[in-house]
Amino acid sequence: MQTKSSYRALNWTLLVGVAASLATACVVTSGDGGGGGGDGFGGDGSSSTAGKTSTTGGSSAGTAGTKTTGGGGSTSGGTTAGGAPDGVGGDPYVAGLCEADSPTPTVEPSCSPVAADNDMGRECVKCMKAKCCTEWKTCFGNTPTTACGFGATAAADGQFECILNCFSDNKAKETDADMLLRDCTSMCTNQCDAADNGLPLTSTSDLVDCANKPANCQTDCFPFN
Repeated sequence: MQTKSSYRALNWTLLVGVAASLATACVVTSGDGGGGGGDGFGGDGSSSTAGKTSTTGGSSAGTAGTKTTGGGGSTSGGTTAGGAPDGVGGDPYVAGLCEADSPTPTVEPSCSPVAADNDMGRECVKCMKAKCCTEWKTCFGNTPTTACGFGATAAADGQFECILNCFSDNKAKETDADMLLRDCTSMCTNQCDAADNGLPLTSTSDLVDCANKPANCQTDCFPFN
């Protein structure tokens, strides 16, 4: 049985041997549906955390030509499909901030279910909205965005989606689900590797811990059998 781990406490030096074998699989590349929800991990409408008042301009489902299956939330201003800010207000894309920057998103996606959540491939998102709402909103919130949900470029995975992809791509050749998840988490620090001393954001660790609980979303997000 997989157990909860404090992924934030992991350090590269503890996992160099095994992590090296995953390096190729976990390199963040463009076109993987990242940038805060290219596969629907971003929000479906948004609200401000400052007094919880609604913002204007929540976006609808992703536009054509992307992998997204669900819409993304935003402040007023355009977004790319899936929830990654396409420069709020038309500004250039800004990479998700690292732990060292102490980012606190002031606009959060909604955990309310939408029809797209029933589509194939959305099981993890649907479960996290229901079982890990607070952690999911923190990861994929914006203004500012964080590296938990948003990559170095608009086309790159954020830390959490990188971990999901790494786990899925490598589970067939591994025998220990917990070790694989720890290795993937260490591999997916992305643009924050140097800034955060090789550790994932606290918000990334919190979402992984919540989603990986058997009573929550382990079957939907990190199936191993």
